[in-house]
Amino acid sequence: MRHLWRQALRWEAGLTVLGLILLAYMSLASSDFFTSFTLQSLALNSTVIGFLALGVAPVIISGDIDISIAAMLGLCTIVLGEVWQAGVNIWLAALASVALGCVLGLLNGIFVVLLDLPSLAITLGSMGAYTGIAFLILGGSAITGFPNSLVTLASGLAGNAVPWSTLILLAVAAVLAFVLHRTTVGRVVFAIGSNKQASRFSGLAVVRTKLLVFVISGLMSGIAAIFYAGYFNTAQGGLGAEDLLPAITVVILGGVSAYGGTGTLPGVVLALFVLGVLQTGLGVLGFSGQEQTIAVGLTLILALAVSAGSRVLRARFTAAAARSPA
Repeated sequence: MRHLWRQALRWEAGLTVLGLILLAYMSLASSDFFTSFTLQSLALNSTVIGFLALGVAPVIISGDIDISIAAMLGLCTIVLGEVWQAGVNIWLAALASVALGCVLGLLNGIFVVLLDLPSLAITLGSMGAYTGIAFLILGGSAITGFPNSLVTLASGLAGNAVPWSTLILLAVAAVLAFVLHRTTVGRVVFAIGSNKQASRFSGLAVVRTKLLVFVISGLMSGIAAIFYAGYFNTAQGGLGAEDLLPAITVVILGGVSAYGGTGTLPGVVLALFVLGVLQTGLGVLGFSGQEQTIAVGLTLILALAVSAGSRVLRARFTAAAARSPA
């Protein structure tokens, strides 16, 4: 365990250095980057992606994947808007969004865990289903004009400096990090990701824990929907689809192994900062949305390559140490 933590700290130190280098480069490349407006926009734009990444990280650590997170975000946002337009208090509507996210995540978990079906195929199918339901509810229309209280929560500033949404995101990340890294439940998640069969034979609560991580994924999508509706002040079919790639990239870039079993939530938060600086900087420099998407995709590929390379090197060093005389 200590060895894993040392590896994680080295990865997070590298992310910190990379983020500072990017921050310095973007500041030198454009005088418009290092301003309070740009940095606040960076934080605000990272909120939804951050919640989605925090939700899917435990799923990936447990050895599965959930690519329906953006579709759950879209459907939860629309349900939030529909419930509010029906005359329900906006915070009760927000609660309904969170509850729906939990239910959608649980449905994914039931198919993957209880029926032992591949998570990639199941969540690909549920992504299509949730997106289709969202379009059926609204058609081509949109819900706008959300209450000021919701808009303030999602885009307002604490002390005219830091967005409230960023503070809430960090608080949620801290709670989730405590659960994942300091509780028995978290240790079981890592054990399952390392070796599911061994975990089952050891008597660990594999089924319950894997269901839980899918519920957490849905929960975070439901919370992300609240901030999406407040920040963009709209709910319509197909929204949030562009957030899937950045969310997965943040998780992998944060040091979570695509094979499961390793990774830290602080690393995911640092990766969110790095990717936010990259995307915001490219936008300030005049790169189009498509070009930014290419950059995010290449970042994901590079992160996977580095992760796989370090995995191979650690295996070789371990084998060499085992062969060397005491």
